[in-house]
Amino acid sequence: MKKPTILLVDDEEAIIKSLSGSLEDEGYALLTAQNGNAAMEIIKTQPVDIVFLDIWLPSMDGLETLKAIKEYDPSLEVIMMTGHGTVNTAVQAVKLGAFDFLEKPFSLDTALEIIKKIQGKRQISMKTMRYYESIKPDRRKVLIGDSPDAIAIRDLVTSCAATGEHILIQGEPGAGKELVARLIHFSSSRKESPLLKFNCAAFNAEEIERELFGFNDPENTGIRKEGALLRAGQGTLFIKAIDLMPVPAQLRLAHGSKDSSSQSSMPRIIASSIKDPDVECSEGRLHRELLACFNAEMLRMPPLRNRSGDIAVLLKYFLKYFCEEYGQKEKAFEDEAFETLINYDWPGNVKELKNIIEKIVVSVPTKSITVNDLPQSLRTEMENGADQQYLRYDTLQEAENAWRKNYLLYHLRRNNRNTAATAKHLHLGEDTLRSYIKQYGITLISGRRREHNYQRTLKRSMVLSGRGLHSGIKTGLILSPLPPNSGIVFGNISDGSTIPAHLDFVESTEYATSLRKGNARASTIEHVLATLHAYRISNLLIKINNEVPIMDGSATDFCQLLEDAGIEEQDAEIDEITISERYTVGEVAADRKFMVVEPCDTLTIHYTLDYPSPVGRQEYTFVLENEQAFKEQIAPARTFGFLKDIEALEKKGLASGGRLNNFILIDDEKIINTELRFPDEFVRHKILDLMGDLYLLGHPIRGKITANMTGHTQNCALLHLLRENIQLN
Repeated sequence: MKKPTILLVDDEEAIIKSLSGSLEDEGYALLTAQNGNAAMEIIKTQPVDIVFLDIWLPSMDGLETLKAIKEYDPSLEVIMMTGHGTVNTAVQAVKLGAFDFLEKPFSLDTALEIIKKIQGKRQISMKTMRYYESIKPDRRKVLIGDSPDAIAIRDLVTSCAATGEHILIQGEPGAGKELVARLIHFSSSRKESPLLKFNCAAFNAEEIERELFGFNDPENTGIRKEGALLRAGQGTLFIKAIDLMPVPAQLRLAHGSKDSSSQSSMPRIIASSIKDPDVECSEGRLHRELLACFNAEMLRMPPLRNRSGDIAVLLKYFLKYFCEEYGQKEKAFEDEAFETLINYDWPGNVKELKNIIEKIVVSVPTKSITVNDLPQSLRTEMENGADQQYLRYDTLQEAENAWRKNYLLYHLRRNNRNTAATAKHLHLGEDTLRSYIKQYGITLISGRRREHNYQRTLKRSMVLSGRGLHSGIKTGLILSPLPPNSGIVFGNISDGSTIPAHLDFVESTEYATSLRKGNARASTIEHVLATLHAYRISNLLIKINNEVPIMDGSATDFCQLLEDAGIEEQDAEIDEITISERYTVGEVAADRKFMVVEPCDTLTIHYTLDYPSPVGRQEYTFVLENEQAFKEQIAPARTFGFLKDIEALEKKGLASGGRLNNFILIDDEKIINTELRFPDEFVRHKILDLMGDLYLLGHPIRGKITANMTGHTQNCALLHLLRENIQLN
């Protein structure tokens, strides 16, 4: 495979010389530019495969240049190069489409490894042979699906194949009109003769007549070029987008078709159109004589959204097909990903579904496909479905149905797919909700647990900057993937020292959980660990400047960080901690601090908080069905504290990083600085802290925890008790 051409964009000549020399020694073709404008000129005029782009550039900076590159060629891969103190900018760059980032100074081996990843990705995706041309003969004779519509189409194929009449197939783009044309041909008596495709969209008006009907050599040599009608012989001519054919050519085709229909030497015509033929006729774009040629046989392909029962079958079929096509091990959808795809409206129909599955197979290296592996555009459209309907649907009723479907699906997911809870929340009868689910073709995945739990890491490195709550210093996170069995490890950005995120290294549980190993420290770790717990990330290096940034006091930014990076399932299993009997910490009484853990199918936490006014008594039960439940119900809950506690912390040299935007501050009467995100935000935050501390055992937990007025100290006491009884390492 030809080595890619690399463009280096940096205003530091020393960087350009050093990197270009090293890469040229490796056999890569190099182009260079010292600013964004020069880079764009090169990209527009010369072939470029990979761009190494510095963030800090004169005039047009790196982010502006990245936007310009992606607008011009979204497929062009860009690696950002960053200096110290640019972590926020690096995050923005990754969100804008950068493939990865390198922190200066970086080694040649690091750069070569990223180039190798890009080459591997492109080598797979460079396959250009189209599906319908490359499938085996037996596969092109199959229409996938068991819905009533699919069965009806198969019956029509059989009847149309037997008649020999010309056929017009109408339907939305991607609905399968070409496939049905092939099925009819290969099921007919003409199957041994050619099937020729003529796409009207590929020619202008003059060319359509010449290519369809043939023409004499313009130099009058007596040589005549045969048109598609003649070349098709006794086979079938599939005319795609016949509505784009000019009216004179339509009339000529109509006359020829009437003559040829009784002549066995002429082809059968199967035409397709995305337009309504009656409307096209009434507005003069389709000639009535041509339409009359198809009156005996007109077939309408239903859109995929009306064949909801076939979507699951098609998803599994194409997933298996493309895994075989690209020589990859068999993959499988996780429940939430599968549910999202089943309930998507598929405006591009089967063609869109096929293309998306092919991209997923090519781009996702793991065996398990999560919801975060789905295209961002698809997930965004599912989340904001009502905004996407205006141009897609022809009638108000269709748009309303699409909105209702997404609305119900959203609330069903928020209520863990529990129809009774969802009906109550929406003030509907449960029978009414079930009838809507059936009416709109909503499919819910039960959340069944997999037989094996695999270790997980991130697909790429990510960065996030902020300020430490207790230290007040500027700090940040650099998340880097680790191989299987590495665990969660905190590292110091400055000296490279590391601490495993493990119970053995807990130094303090006062106000927050902190780790220490030698001179290395990692403070306020509970929020990021809770997020890793919810997303089941088991191998990761977290570089910090002693303290994890507080961000807005919640875990929302950490959720987004993981989703932006993408999650990779690894070829190694991880054991769950399965609670098989009851354990208790403290005395179980309403006025005491206590924790009880007992058997349960999923991690369930019931927490009771009873503080003075204005907090009062709050209770909340959280079930960790999936990461989305955590992201919506627990992650947004922020750190809180009473004014008197802040004063005490400050005397100890802590809480220096507390700001009005990252801390809920309470005095004796009211909340001082913010509006609550949930009426019970305080108790939800306690669950967030608990989930983080639980992950110090290094394994996801399956069991029910009942907690009353507890904090980090009791959380760690419970972990010690579990480790002693379950004999974990």
